[in-house]
Amino acid sequence: MMPSKKTIAGLLICLVIAMASVKKAETLSDCAKQCMPVCLNEKGATIDVCSEACEKYCVQMTEKATKA
Repeated sequence: MMPSKKTIAGLLICLVIAMASVKKAETLSDCAKQCMPVCLNEKGATIDVCSEACEKYCVQMTEKATKA
């Protein structure tokens, strides 16, 4: 039995989303990777928003540690 065109399209969309998520995770710093689970627990959080927020948080923490 052949899968329907809608099933194939759905699987391709899922594959593209999964590939984008992996690519985003590869570009995050170790600090941001540790931050992501905490951020993603927030209501309405997305991978894109959290990755940017976590990177900014890590920059601030690094600057704070450097000044101390």
